[in-house]
Order: sequence, then structure tokens, then C-alpha cells
Amino acid sequence: MPNDPVSGAEQGLTKGLRARHMTMIAVGGVIGAGFFLGAGGAIAEAGPAVIIAYLVGGLLAFMVLMLLVEMAIGRPVAGSFQQYAFEAFGPRAGFTTGWTYWLAFLIGPASETIAAGTFLHVWFPGIPIWVFALVVAALMTIVNLVGVTFFGEVEFWLALVKVIALVVFIIWGAAAITGVQPSAPASVSNLVSDGGFAPAGLAGIFGAMLLVMFSYGGTEAIGTAAEESERPERDLPKVLRSTIVRILVLYVASILVLTMVLPWKQAGTSSSPFVDAIQLLGGPTAANIMNFVVLTAALSCIDSGIYATSRMLFSMSREGYFPAVFSKLSGRSAAPRAAILASTAMLFLGALLYVFASDFAYVWLASFSGFGFMFSWLMIALSEPRMRKILEQEGNLKWRAPGASWVWIVCVVIIAATFIGQLFIDGGWVMLAAGAVWIAFTLAYYEALGKKRFMDTQRARGTRL
Repeated sequence: MPNDPVSGAEQGLTKGLRARHMTMIAVGGVIGAGFFLGAGGAIAEAGPAVIIAYLVGGLLAFMVLMLLVEMAIGRPVAGSFQQYAFEAFGPRAGFTTGWTYWLAFLIGPASETIAAGTFLHVWFPGIPIWVFALVVAALMTIVNLVGVTFFGEVEFWLALVKVIALVVFIIWGAAAITGVQPSAPASVSNLVSDGGFAPAGLAGIFGAMLLVMFSYGGTEAIGTAAEESERPERDLPKVLRSTIVRILVLYVASILVLTMVLPWKQAGTSSSPFVDAIQLLGGPTAANIMNFVVLTAALSCIDSGIYATSRMLFSMSREGYFPAVFSKLSGRSAAPRAAILASTAMLFLGALLYVFASDFAYVWLASFSGFGFMFSWLMIALSEPRMRKILEQEGNLKWRAPGASWVWIVCVVIIAATFIGQLFIDGGWVMLAAGAVWIAFTLAYYEALGKKRFMDTQRARGTRL
């Protein structure tokens, strides 16, 4: 029967994603509420010097993405860097990388549902935020269940809305700063008022990096999409070039404009600082339009988050780490429905968390998700040197990342400095401790349950271990 579930090991995922889809998956996974809402928390930590944090974060994202593209072209698999960590360091490293990323990208969209509920609550204050969050979770589940091509189209248009909005914001803000719109309360002096450019010093910049990295987390989603790309060797380098231009221009330029329009002490996570800035520039009507944009940004990020986590779970199940039900493909669209449903469960849990812990739900979820993304980026950087040798021996090294021999070292140093920086901000050590506990839990699970299942699956395939 055509609609019967089939094993992912027997039938591949549908190759329904084009270059424009993959570009917007990368951009969509990045420019979400983690940026439109989370930027307020990062500004509160670092002040105007948050610009440096976003610049460093953007360069780090580009370098990690460059290393990932090299591996993804040579080995286009849905598990992406989980598979590369496995090949480079063994099944234990592969499992820890894949499951940590899965959790990080699960928690990220969970925080985005809270953000989406917050934005909708502005228009309908009589309806609780958690109700909106549940509705958003259900809607995004349906979008991902339909099929990868439909998902790609939805993500393309959602991401396009926020890209256009950021360009308009940059132009409008620049006009206000340069005096073209003289009545607007925007000034370069906002960069140095209230304590100077870096009121919390270097510690504040690195302290803000985890929230900044949560904003950038999602660029690596194109690695998980490689197996469903029509031509990864053609599409991925093109996506790499276009993504970094969009990220650096849209992120750094918009943050620079934002900090000159909105005094940094007014930024926070109770509302989007971009909405607050637009209200200063254009009044309530413009603020409502921007609120719609940040809502679509949250929906876009949830959409790409479900996609990435479901494919990671699918891949890990296919390798034997988890029960085989998650590697079943159902329906004519050949979508891993069980993996999608498992991945969307966290969205509903995020909505419920807000009911019981509304004061810290968003920031805590975003910070913990940032830890997971940083750990995944660390494993991408560490895996690349060994994977390059493997791909060279196989004759599959089809594209070389420029300067890879030193780029991976720079990535490791920046990531390590970001983790150390958390020790210098309030509550930062809690995130590090929670991350360490999670890593220990994944290793314990692997030894207790995952290892035997993985070994049995690989032996059944005839893989030499």
C-alpha cells in the first residue's frame, strides 16, 4: 500500500528542497524571536557593545557553516553533524552530539511558541499567552506533517517577510539617525550614553554571547537538509554565500541601528525591542505592523526547528540509537511522521511551562538552547579535520572549505571563551551546570540503552565496528 509506513533505511527522504528553500531554512532558523525578542536580553547584558557580540557570533556562524558545508557535500545525510561526529570520534560522540542538538532545537522552538503567544497577546490581551502558544504549536505540527515541499514553501515566504522587514527597519532607522527624519528620537549618542559603549566590559560581551548564539542557532539546519536537496554539491556552496551576506548585513546592521534608535536601558524581553524602536519612529500603527513581522519570525523559526529536529531524530533512529518507529516514513510525502510528532511534543510542553513559570520561561529556555547549539557547533568544528581525511580517502571531498586547517581552531577558541564568559554573568553558571548535567545524562543513556540497540542495528547491516 502506498500509504503504509516504510523504513527510512529502505526508502530515502523525498528530495523536494531547492536552493531557495535551503537558503530560507538557514535564514529562517536564525532570524526568529531569538533575535527579535532575545536581542533585548543580550542588550541588557552588554549594552551597546552587543554589536561586537553579534559581529563575532556572525563570523563564528559563517566559519562553522563553512566547515559543515564541506562535510555535507561529501556526505549528504539527514543526520548531518551527528553522523560526522560518529565517523570522526565513534558512536558515543555521535549520539551525544545528535541528542544534544535535538534537545537544543526542541527547546528553541518551545521558547518561540511563548514568544509568538506574547506577540499575539498584544492584540488580544484577554486571551492568555499559553493558549496562543498551544494554537501555534498545533498549527506548526500540521505544516510539517504535510510534506517537505510544502514545508519548504511555507518557510520560504515566512522568512521572506522578516528579511524585507529588517531591510525596511535598517533604512528607516538610518534615515532617522542621519537627520532625514529629524523628528525621530534617534542618535549616535545612544551608543555611548548611560555608562559608555561597553558598560559591563568584556565580561558583558561574552556574557551576552549565549543569547546571541541562540539567535544564530539554526544556520546549521541546512546540514540536516542536505539529504533532501536536489543537488547538494551545487546548492550548498550557493546557500553558504547567500546566508552569510544576509546574516551579517541583516543582523549586525539592524542591531547597530537598533542601539542608536532605542536607548539600551529600555531593552528587555517583556516586549520586542524592535517593536519598541519602530513605535518611537512611526507610532502605534508602525508598531503593530512590526509586531506582525516578529510573529511571522517566530512561526518561521518554529517551522524550521521542527524540521531540523525531526530529521535528526529520524537519522538517529535509522542508525539504531532510538526505536525504529522514528525512522518510518509515512504517506506519499514520505515524511517521518513519528519523528515529527515526537519533536513537536516539546512545543506543547513549552506552552505549559509558561503557565507555571512565566517570569523566567523564555530566557531560561533560550539560554539552555544556546548551550546546546554551541555544543553542536563545537562538535562540527572538531569533526571536520578527521572527516576531511575520511572523505579524501573515499574520493568524496567535492568541495574544500577555505582555510579549514585554522578555521576550526578559531571556532573552538571562540566557543570555549563563550562558555567561560557565562561564569561572569548572573545565573550563567546555572546554564553551564544544566548543560553539563544533560551531557552526563546522554552518556549514561547511551551506555544503559542506546549502545546495545545501536550495535545490533549496525551488525544487522553488516557494518564493521
